[in-house]
Amino acid sequence: MAEPIKFKKLAIVGASVRAAAFSALRAGFEVVAADLFADADLRAHCDATRIEAGYPAALADWLAATECDGWLFTGALENHHELINAMAKLRPLVGCSGGAIRATRNPLLLQPVIQAAGLAFPETIETGEKLPLDRSWLCKTYRSANGSGVWLLDGVEARERANEEGAYFQRFVGGTSAAAVFLCSRNGSTLLGVTHQLVGDAVAGAKPWHYAGSVGPLRISDAMATQLAKLGELLSERFKLAGLVGVDLVIAGDKAWIIEINPRYSASAEVVERMIGVSVIGAHVKACAGEPAELPPRLRSGRGTAKSDEGAANTHGKLILYAKRDALVDEAFHAWAMSQSSLDPQACRLADIPAVGETISAGHPILTAFASTAAANYDGDMKRRIAQVTMKLYGEE
Repeated sequence: MAEPIKFKKLAIVGASVRAAAFSALRAGFEVVAADLFADADLRAHCDATRIEAGYPAALADWLAATECDGWLFTGALENHHELINAMAKLRPLVGCSGGAIRATRNPLLLQPVIQAAGLAFPETIETGEKLPLDRSWLCKTYRSANGSGVWLLDGVEARERANEEGAYFQRFVGGTSAAAVFLCSRNGSTLLGVTHQLVGDAVAGAKPWHYAGSVGPLRISDAMATQLAKLGELLSERFKLAGLVGVDLVIAGDKAWIIEINPRYSASAEVVERMIGVSVIGAHVKACAGEPAELPPRLRSGRGTAKSDEGAANTHGKLILYAKRDALVDEAFHAWAMSQSSLDPQACRLADIPAVGETISAGHPILTAFASTAAANYDGDMKRRIAQVTMKLYGEE
């Protein structure tokens, strides 16, 4: 029998990998990274390459030329399972295979499996020619990411766009946008935490449906915990997923509507890591290797799940700030932002710092702000952080 691979040097790829890379560094791994940004704080801590031309296919060439013990991906590479399979032939993949990913990414195939398990999944259909144009349905592309491929079916133009982009249609479900982060292995699944997802947030300046951040822990009822435990069983036993899995939810009353399964490190995992105080990438690598992960005692492994608010004293959150108009990153802003960044989550107030001289176009992300404090103080702390960034970047309150 072959010796198991000992992972020391990890390659991390995706659209934005800073959060996952920092988690891996905190777990003691050496990290090399490639994404669309190669932000300044990422480059300050590891070898990072900016992939602009030919993304995401060019990641395969980068990986082929990169020495590492294994690689993993962040969003939204799960939409390219053939590329994942090709890259898995170059270097060992620490995560779900392209085949396992494919089984969870097609909503038309996922819908009957979820519903057969007694869980809620919004009605999803392939064509929408006969649907009402009254905002009761959403149009979604199969390769959406960060909310960019989602819009309301609210008129003829929306339907025409859906036809042009090959979108499918999903009934709109009102409620609280949320995300659950699971750790899956052959021994079962563990719910690491649940967060409130900020989508199209006006404070952050995000466009409608665009992801703007996460806040947690989100308190869930016993009925909700039971539903998520059943979902965790599906992820590990039915779909055979391994490692970190993020699930987008809409919570309405005591019902968790399952919107999307992301079989990889997800954006909300960074907030969950702050909630539980353990490197989730470290746990991910162990789970994928079939080893027990070191988790807080309150998180019960196996088929069970855990109430996401148990033992949580503080509220933790992050907010992606979007530019309200074009802005140039000068040396003063860059130096200040870097002084607010840290590999230590307790000291890190800002992350995803752009380079000096970079122009941030209106509507594009500037950076990510963090706050961790008592629940009563959270909103005030985050608003002060936003005001500081605005003042430093634009010279105004």
